[in-house]
Order: sequence, then structure tokens, then C-alpha cells
Amino acid sequence: MDYTMADLTPSERYRLIVNTVTPRPIAWVVTQGKDGTRNCAPFSFFNALGDDPPLIVLGLMANHATGDAKDTARLIRETGEFTIALVGEADGEAMNLTAIDAPPGIDELELARIATLPSLLITPPRIASAPVSFECRTWQIIDAGPRSTVVLGEIVAMHIDDAFLIPGAAGRPPRIDTPAMKLIGRQHGAGMYVRNSDSFEMKRVSWPLPDD
Repeated sequence: MDYTMADLTPSERYRLIVNTVTPRPIAWVVTQGKDGTRNCAPFSFFNALGDDPPLIVLGLMANHATGDAKDTARLIRETGEFTIALVGEADGEAMNLTAIDAPPGIDELELARIATLPSLLITPPRIASAPVSFECRTWQIIDAGPRSTVVLGEIVAMHIDDAFLIPGAAGRPPRIDTPAMKLIGRQHGAGMYVRNSDSFEMKRVSWPLPDD
């Protein structure tokens, strides 16, 4: 089957993309308005883009029913700051609750009884239970279309739970025990997730290729 994107509606394109581009990491985003209003929501149009500067990308879709920007996009525009938590299995249900289509002004952190910690360099708090969290400032916002806002964020601070750090040898930094974090990602369909526990190793090939 071949699809020409120009011939499809946005919802048809969305269905094709989210059912094929999997697994996708989850950005559990916390924002805070200048008036102190907090918002928390998960997004799976998310990934890391580079290390100099250290950038992440968020794809923020408008409200499907109204076409209006969601609170996350609005507050990022207002303040230029946000935190991102990676989601472990233990936080799955709380993360899912914060995906609720709540009215503007509802504090999903309070709704889901999520504990937070203060950030080092920015105002929005970070989620206390997250194995990893990032403090981000807006690097660039791209209005890709009437329903799509692309946010490039620069990571200004990063937090890793000590439980997932393995002490290194003398004079060496600690290693990160990524499998122990038990991160989850988005998969196909409306409510399918994947565990980050079924891994296999494939060594990167170097040039020149070995002789047969």
C-alpha cells in the first residue's frame, strides 16, 4: 500500500505515523506559568537531537476537538522553560492520568498526587520519582502548521537518581544502569506501551570490514 500524505487528512496521517514509528520515548513535561499555574502532560513525539548544544525536541499537537494550543505549548511560549521526566514502569499509571484532557488551569501534578522537587536553574519543578529528568530552556519554537508546534529545548541541567549510577573505577565517572530504570515507551494504538527490558546487543561495524 502506498500513501501520499497530501491526499490524507491530518487524523489519517497521525494514525499511520503513530502505528509505525515505534517505540517512542515519553517526555513527561512539567511547565509553570508566570502566575504559578502548573501543568503536567506526557508526549511521545519526543527525542534527543544533539550534544553541542544539548538539544531535545518536542512535537506538541493542538487539541483535537478545538484546534487550540494545549497548556504545555502555551506555557512554554509564555516562560521559555520546562522540565522533562523519563517514565519508569512504576510511574506508568500516574503518567497516564496526567494525559487526561483536563480544562485549562488544572494542576495535573496535584490531580495525580505526584511529588516534585525544585529545579536548579529554572522555575518549573521536576518529578521526584523519575529516574532521569532534564531542565530545559527554549532554544527555538517552530510553528510547523495550524495543529503542530515543534519545540527545540536546550538541556541546561540533568538529574539522575543515584540508584541508577554504578560507581566507576578510581578516577572514572560513574556508569548509568539504564536497564534498571525500567523505562517505558509508546507503541501502536491508543493505549499500547512497551517495556525497555527486551534488549539485544549488536556491535557497531568498523571500517575496514573484516575479511571473510
